[in-house]
Amino acid sequence: MLNSIMQVNGELLRRPDGKSGTMATQWQMLMKEAFLQDLGKLQPKDTHQIIAKVNTLVHNPLPDGDVKKQLIYHPGKPYRIRSGDYRILYNFDDANVCVYRIERRNENTYKQNLMTAPIEGLDNEFDDVRAFSEAPTGDAWYQEEWFKPRDTSRLLPEPITSELLNKLHVPKGYHQRLLAAKTEQELYNCEGQVDDAVILQLIHELFETPLEQAMQQPNLVLKEVDDLLRYKEGELLTFLLHLSPEQEKYAHWPMNASGPTFVKGGPGTGKSTVALYRIRSLLEQLTKTNKAPRILFTTYTKALIKSSEQLLQQLLGNQAQYVRVDTVDKLARELLHHAGQVKDILSEREQFALIKQAVDETPKTGSPLQQLAQKQTLERMGYEYLLQEFNTVIIARQLNSVDNYQKASRNGRKVRLNANQRAMLWKIYERFCALQEASGKETWQQRRAHAERIVEQSPLAQSYDVVVIDEAQDLDPSAIRLLIKLCKAPNRIFVTADANQSIYGSGFSWQDVHACLKFQGRTSILRANYRSTQEIGEAAQSYLTYGALEPEQIERQYIHSGPMPDARSVHNAYYEAQLLASFFRKAARSFRLTLGSCALLCPSEHAGKTLAQALSDQGLEATFMTGDDLNLTRSGIKVLVLHSSKGLEFPIVALAGFVGSSYPYFPSSASEEAQREILARERRTMFVGMTRAMRALLVITPTDPGTSLFEGFDATYWNFTRKI
Repeated sequence: MLNSIMQVNGELLRRPDGKSGTMATQWQMLMKEAFLQDLGKLQPKDTHQIIAKVNTLVHNPLPDGDVKKQLIYHPGKPYRIRSGDYRILYNFDDANVCVYRIERRNENTYKQNLMTAPIEGLDNEFDDVRAFSEAPTGDAWYQEEWFKPRDTSRLLPEPITSELLNKLHVPKGYHQRLLAAKTEQELYNCEGQVDDAVILQLIHELFETPLEQAMQQPNLVLKEVDDLLRYKEGELLTFLLHLSPEQEKYAHWPMNASGPTFVKGGPGTGKSTVALYRIRSLLEQLTKTNKAPRILFTTYTKALIKSSEQLLQQLLGNQAQYVRVDTVDKLARELLHHAGQVKDILSEREQFALIKQAVDETPKTGSPLQQLAQKQTLERMGYEYLLQEFNTVIIARQLNSVDNYQKASRNGRKVRLNANQRAMLWKIYERFCALQEASGKETWQQRRAHAERIVEQSPLAQSYDVVVIDEAQDLDPSAIRLLIKLCKAPNRIFVTADANQSIYGSGFSWQDVHACLKFQGRTSILRANYRSTQEIGEAAQSYLTYGALEPEQIERQYIHSGPMPDARSVHNAYYEAQLLASFFRKAARSFRLTLGSCALLCPSEHAGKTLAQALSDQGLEATFMTGDDLNLTRSGIKVLVLHSSKGLEFPIVALAGFVGSSYPYFPSSASEEAQREILARERRTMFVGMTRAMRALLVITPTDPGTSLFEGFDATYWNFTRKI
């Protein structure tokens, strides 16, 4: 079994998998957050000893049968290396070593002869009897364990003392309240009075992270082993995320491609992370010939801007000054402001008023029968659908004549329109534009299209060496064309997108947007989901089936496993609030998290505010937040509108607020085709909300759904129960 032998630094090494080939002369060191937490608990003497052992793993992590050996009966079959009174748990491949945790050794750790048959190349010692005897059996060991009630009334493993609080630099104002906590439940009861980050810090200090959970944490890069000491002493605040080989390949594409490059992938596959690391790779190439390159990173959602800026600062250090991170709407406003052509944005109510006026003031043409047909077409479409036709088809794609509109493909639109119907709509559109112009305001789509038309006369035209367009599926074609015109060359454009996460756009062809957007030979797909568990990911995909813009034809991969997501139907808002409170308490305690790790996603601001108050009445801190006032560091449950959740992630997520609401809203005159389009769009919105969940997910639906939006919870993937 251990038969591939090679010599590294004068020492004979054997590959554990028995395969032929070379292994690294020095491995890249990776680590989990749990390892850093364990390191923080150690005394200086033990810290130095642990760091010295980690340093030996960089040069040779292979088992030697004594100091280093494999725990073959433990889930994941990790390795351990002894270090005085402790042992470091780790794993490795041909290029990387990843340290998971530090555990204190005890006399029960080393039991002999538990294996029924010897394995060639290993002795018969099994390293952890407890791991074997307590590990649940079967492939689905995780599904039942994490949500079993845990006794939180026992005394804490060690008491909270003033010395401990001072060691952790806990603010003095929290000391009195925390010193009174003697049990785990009493510590959780401090929520709302003590900052969530402090409670989590104490939980990590007092309780060990289960190894199977530590193994599923993201990999962090340890550039130098001495950085561990700097981190322990507070000189180094954080570590960078390690890209998978799949992600790494796309982040380092050469810059001399013949055209733009495109990375697509489902939720949680790391498209945005790859885009940010791509910037670092491009900067390394650009700074060889350009002392002050300019790079633009743009994304649709405001929520991603701040986090992207922070990660780039960490990735690039002083070179972050060469990167601008902004939304396309801010860029459009800047362009128009520079030209003195900024207008206020029409509200949705104002747009509906203008579209109604335009319909009323546009005369019908032709015979009485033709006029009746035109009237019926408008009634079948409804004002909302008509407004979307103008904004997402005509304005966003900058169709400047009725002839162009007649030829447009209208990708994603379900209501078919013949030539006569399009001609009629064009007349209404012209009247709508006249009314809009007279109002002195414009729609978001008009602002983007306006900015794209004037960008070539702006100082920003072709001012960026590289443009990275993240989450492009939700950008208007005019917005994408605007970004292309900001870039010096098409082969300096990097795009990420996932059509099935589109909740704003209606779908379009890349080449219809711009002639340079030809990705043949430069398109890649990310398959591994690093955010959600397999259970959540597959459940969300099964629900999406009827709303997908692009069929899923790839084999999805997952890093994490967990409990099956829940779907429950309830009679009224009272039961809904009760169920939400129970779910958030149970899930947070099961994962040893605070309520600050939970998010409630709702269909409307009204539903969000109502449920936030209902949870507060249940004794749970909950705050409704809009996209503009989003504060992810605030304690308590974050309550958001579904559309505002795009680009975010939370360990625990619930979708609710549909009971007693009219969601999804169908105009009374909407045709069957228009309703299907609305349902498909809202199904994608629900899918985006579901895939914000990392570890636990609950969806609450009305007992009498009234719409197919609340159907599709296949029992193969969901724990589904009706009539609570």
